[in-house]
Amino acid sequence: MTDPGNQNGAGQIEAGQSDAGSMADQAYARIEELIVSGTLPPRGFVSEKQLSAQTGIGRTPVREALKRLELDGMVTIVPSRGIMVTEVDVKLQLYVLDVRRELERLIARRAARYALPAERERCRTIAEAMLDAARSGDGMRFMHLDQEVNQLLDQCARNPVATQTIRPLRSLSRRFWFQNYHVHSGSLEDGARTHADLMLAVHSGDVEAAAAASDRLMAYVEAYARETLRYPFGDQAAQ
Repeated sequence: MTDPGNQNGAGQIEAGQSDAGSMADQAYARIEELIVSGTLPPRGFVSEKQLSAQTGIGRTPVREALKRLELDGMVTIVPSRGIMVTEVDVKLQLYVLDVRRELERLIARRAARYALPAERERCRTIAEAMLDAARSGDGMRFMHLDQEVNQLLDQCARNPVATQTIRPLRSLSRRFWFQNYHVHSGSLEDGARTHADLMLAVHSGDVEAAAAASDRLMAYVEAYARETLRYPFGDQAAQ
């Protein structure tokens, strides 16, 4: 099933992107990965020049990417000192998940409904790859596949407003997960299974199964966060 109105809108947005905008997107993705993986540690300072050299991208796109990352809460631009990577805010993580849960369910439903045949097949392939990464204990590969899952779901859902809204929330969650997964026994396997269930539901085009799988994935992420933070379960934890 297709959604012509949303497909046209997405196409117009894509067609209107400038080369500079495309480079800024690349810079954003590369710097975000450096932060999520811990290569750029919290409270560490870095300059535009250093990031440009590290990513191989010019300083103007890097500057634009940093503005977006600051809005996303990943960095703070400190005049005369440089760019500081923010710390993980433990209570903020739970608030993030409250909002993310609702948006992820919307995206999952739309993805199951509007995905094209080639996209559905890619969902199946990624599900298998995530399970394989978990079996081999390859956290970095898992992180890359997790990013690909997000991008593919957004592409299938064909709702640029939802995509733009959820992007910073996912970045905060990804950083939290990657910095803590090694202390959780079985976290890779559990994460891979919940992701795979979602992608297979999208592959089959089952809207309700996709929504339910999305909720299970978010429940796993929340349980993971609460275990990491050693917060008691219940609404008072986020008070």
